Amino acid sequence: MRRRTVPLVAASALLLAGCGTAAATAGPVASQPGTVSSAAAASVVGRTTAPPWDRPSGQAARVAAAGLSLTPTETLTVHYHAHLDVIVDGLPVIVPAGLGITGTGIAPLHTHEPDGVVHIEAPSQRTFTLGQVFAEWDVALGRGRVGGYLSGAAGRTVGVWVDGKPFAGDPAQIVLTQHEEIVIAVYRGTPPAIPVQYAFPPGE
Repeated sequence: MRRRTVPLVAASALLLAGCGTAAATAGPVASQPGTVSSAAAASVVGRTTAPPWDRPSGQAARVAAAGLSLTPTETLTVHYHAHLDVIVDGLPVIVPAGLGITGTGIAPLHTHEPDGVVHIEAPSQRTFTLGQVFAEWDVALGRGRVGGYLSGAAGRTVGVWVDGKPFAGDPAQIVLTQHEEIVIAVYRGTPPAIPVQYAFPPGE
């Protein structure tokens, strides 16, 4: 999937400029696709509407809802990336730029561009989950649910894949790992083509 670029929120322009160049440690590499955090909280309640799901205002509150905090600048002691694709009825849903970013701070879990790349940049190693991304996005996520879609309603299925393999648990508890490809697809009948891997740029 191509990287998409759109104008960014003016108040966050400096923080959205991209990752720094400080030495960093990559995050955990999953031993199994779709590793689940035993400490993960229950699915976060969010918008239960159809897309588009824009970047919600009040990102500071959304970051707090995700159990995270803001720092004035990016912290790159731990630095890695995962990728999220959301597909509804065969069409991609944009994951907005600026999740986890305000005019004065940035969370350890955030997006810079509307390309689905989730940046994990933290001062120390800890567990980050897909549910925290959706908390910042303010979109409902749970077993058989994303936004306003529920498996079994209107003949649709909400499916989840991690690195091309089906995931049957609560997607909010998926632990983000280095270069992980997560797909959430809402479909009728046969699932769409499911990406297995994202082409991260060199050095990312």
